[in-house]
Amino acid sequence: MAAAKKSSNISKVSPLPASIITSKMVDNLESTKARKCALPQIKERSGDCLNGSKQVEYQWNSPSLMIVFDNGDMNSAMHHLLESLHNPFGPHSVATIAIQESIVDQFMERVVPRIKKLDDEVAQHSVYVSTLAKLQNLKAITYVGDPKSVPAELSPTIVKDFTHKYLGDGPTGVITLHTFRTAKEATQLHLSEPVQFSSVSIWNEHMSCAYEIAERVDCDTFFINCANVSLEPINQAFKADRSDVNITKGYHYESIVMKKRKIIVFPVGTIFAN
Repeated sequence: MAAAKKSSNISKVSPLPASIITSKMVDNLESTKARKCALPQIKERSGDCLNGSKQVEYQWNSPSLMIVFDNGDMNSAMHHLLESLHNPFGPHSVATIAIQESIVDQFMERVVPRIKKLDDEVAQHSVYVSTLAKLQNLKAITYVGDPKSVPAELSPTIVKDFTHKYLGDGPTGVITLHTFRTAKEATQLHLSEPVQFSSVSIWNEHMSCAYEIAERVDCDTFFINCANVSLEPINQAFKADRSDVNITKGYHYESIVMKKRKIIVFPVGTIFAN
């Protein structure tokens, strides 16, 4: 059983389009793509260090928020989380995950055995090394890979009950984890984070609840039971501040006003299931 470790160490009827979330994706969580790991993006070089070099500041690379409910597709959610864990500085990688309290242990027990070593360049980058040092000082509860196969200094890291503001300015290379009991709580958790999320993925089989989250969270783009789907089919309407709905390649795309203009995307099978 995986456990949290101290860091010291969701008339005629036309046939439905094929589901994008396939059984292969659900059953096999290993990525079929060659891993291409990004390094932190440089924001600016300012000031002079003692050795004459410039001090480097880094910026977030379109970070995302992930919210997992107890009725969400746990396997597909894990697939998405693992991609981010192994490429923490990549574009649209998960920076913060909120998991419903009743499933957090079960979810993490599935995630931890699948954690593999980080790319050496990522693990040895000054940003990640600094973050790990801060976690040790905080004595934070962390989830890391099995030490028998994943050395601590090379392991992706999820840290529980701390926000990124304790870990550094800009990207930190780790994912912060928070728990919630109700949908309302889920919409409040991200407010404690200093991160401006570029998108939110919501893993919940009840569309009404997912739309409630989308209405309350201040973000432009929401993926329901999917993540990082191309926004090309809806971008034109969104940029023109125009409401629109279309189905493209098995996904429902929507440009809708919820206090402000937002994009919502989900696999078409989701709406028929509800």
